[in-house]
Amino acid sequence: MFSIICPMDDNRLEQFVYTKRAYDEMPYIMEFVVPTRTARKVRPFLKKHDLLKNVRLIPYTIETGFNPTKALNIGVRESKYENLIITGPEVKPFNDVLDKLSQCLDKNVICRTWDQDENGNLTSLVHIGYRDDTPQPYFLGMFKRSDVEKINGWDENFMGGYAYEDNDFGARWVRAQLPFEVREDIQAVHQYHPRGETVPGGLVKNQLKFYANTDNGVVFCANGLIKLDVVK
Repeated sequence: MFSIICPMDDNRLEQFVYTKRAYDEMPYIMEFVVPTRTARKVRPFLKKHDLLKNVRLIPYTIETGFNPTKALNIGVRESKYENLIITGPEVKPFNDVLDKLSQCLDKNVICRTWDQDENGNLTSLVHIGYRDDTPQPYFLGMFKRSDVEKINGWDENFMGGYAYEDNDFGARWVRAQLPFEVREDIQAVHQYHPRGETVPGGLVKNQLKFYANTDNGVVFCANGLIKLDVVK
């Protein structure tokens, strides 16, 4: 019923233990599609902790840094269900999210997500009235495959920099006039982990790409799920 697309490398395994165990308690048909650059480390860890059930690791490589656009597109192409849950290894469900999402399979849904700091304190990352104007916050979201395909997924021209690929996805979604809603009763927590820019100067680089896509009114990106005449 659900394809859970969850890009992950070995630096998020500690958080994924709690995330995967929460999903394993939910009695729904699901698959975890996990694009990873570090399969040789991820696979034995998951096996050791009995976390390989319903998990398909998809090894892939990139040239430099890290941006999730390529991994997300791989996940969509490799998944088999119409209902795509986009999430991260550190995003743990707060409640039985699959039960609630199963009641809105014909919709695109962004779930309320809380951010956990190093002391365990929680602040809201997305809720009604805050970051709800586009479906860019994909901490935990469910999308119809057919709608993701209408904008050609995520723009891999953001691969060379840092961030803004989510802003771009959300902006192109809105320009395509695709529906979505924020559900505050479906909740997850973004578990604490150290954060930092992965590519020096990458934030500004991707910001400029986002502005360019916005100025040009891009909806169906050229370098996404399928490849058109790609100009990086």
